[in-house]
Amino acid sequence: MAESEGFTKAFEALKAGKYEQARALFDQHEASAGTAAETRRWLAEGDAALAAGDTQTAGARYDAVLDRNPSLPELYFGLARLALFSGEVSAATVHATAATRLAPKTGRAWTLLGLVHEAKGDGAKALELLEKGAALSPDDFLCQFNLGRVLADQGDFARGVAALDAATKLEKNNPAGFIALGVAYERAKQHAKAVTALEKATFVQPKSFDAWATLADVHFAHQDYKAARAALDAGLRACGDHPALLEKAVAVAMVQADTKGALGYVRRELEVVPDHEQAWLNLAGLLLLDKQVDASERAAQECLKRHPKSWSAHFHLGNLYEAVPKDAEAEAAYGKAIELAPAEWKPLANLGALLVQGTDADKHAEAVKLLEKASTLAPKDELRPRYNLALACARLGKIDKALEHARAVKKAAPPGSAMAVEGAKLEANLLEKKS
Repeated sequence: MAESEGFTKAFEALKAGKYEQARALFDQHEASAGTAAETRRWLAEGDAALAAGDTQTAGARYDAVLDRNPSLPELYFGLARLALFSGEVSAATVHATAATRLAPKTGRAWTLLGLVHEAKGDGAKALELLEKGAALSPDDFLCQFNLGRVLADQGDFARGVAALDAATKLEKNNPAGFIALGVAYERAKQHAKAVTALEKATFVQPKSFDAWATLADVHFAHQDYKAARAALDAGLRACGDHPALLEKAVAVAMVQADTKGALGYVRRELEVVPDHEQAWLNLAGLLLLDKQVDASERAAQECLKRHPKSWSAHFHLGNLYEAVPKDAEAEAAYGKAIELAPAEWKPLANLGALLVQGTDADKHAEAVKLLEKASTLAPKDELRPRYNLALACARLGKIDKALEHARAVKKAAPPGSAMAVEGAKLEANLLEKKS
């Protein structure tokens, strides 16, 4: 921190809470030192770095300004936003509070303090402060944007849309306002208006992958897969091969049963992010779906080279080997998946079902243990593990226990569903066997 008589007087006034006096003294000190322009440049550089996601540079510039002139409200705006961006809520509280003391009539100060309370989970206080910020600064995009966003999040769509619409008029080329407006319209069940707002976001900033992704998500939610894919393809043309857009495109193509198209997207994704685990898993799954068994196995093995603890890759290999069939290899792969992820129900269920199929009583006993655990971990509407548990008990001659599980399946399954029919049929077969 600079040491001079002018700086010391200004700093003492600041510590005493005499904010207007401190600001005037710091301004005098900077004028005499000839540093005011450089300080403002540092502040602008910090804001630009933060906007670009360069938190290290932003922090360095803000720290430099803090050492020179700690009376600038704009400095605390930046520091509060940086702390929120970094998840440092305690620091954000300090900086936002300082901003409200230095600039009590500036809406942005109260808006930032509202964002701090939102980060703390205090929605009511956050809304109170955001409303104050928006009222004090009706022409500040950040104030109107965040008020509208939080109102919509809290279900007040009419007021939320109004604030967000105001924000889009303040910064007509900022896609964030149109994206938030589109999301608010969608949550308010005004789909056509949501699409219009999101298309506007892609128009004002064609390289905003978030705009294209959100537009695709809205189409996808309404099962308009053709429009979702068109949005993603347009986004890829505008933004280049962005991995988030490519991953969404894979999902849409899969829903459309376009395996070849999905394979094309996932291969492009791996060109961009070659270490992305889910992309390798998607590739392996799609290759298996396309009946390219050997290529699917290679993809899963490549995934394991890059991610040795990927239980999902071992699980995929288990499915692949079971389909071939190579039962011993399938058992080993499922076993490795269970070792890596003992709380995941799918490997337990698949290995248990595989062991039920043979004639080895020891494996049937092991299947019972696996399927009991799988039944406990699986979602309530996943009844196959318990159905297979009934089979395993029957193989061990435990007919009463098997009946208990078969009846539970029949009772839990939706009337007329395949599982209800299978449960009833198994119950009948077990009763016949018991008699």
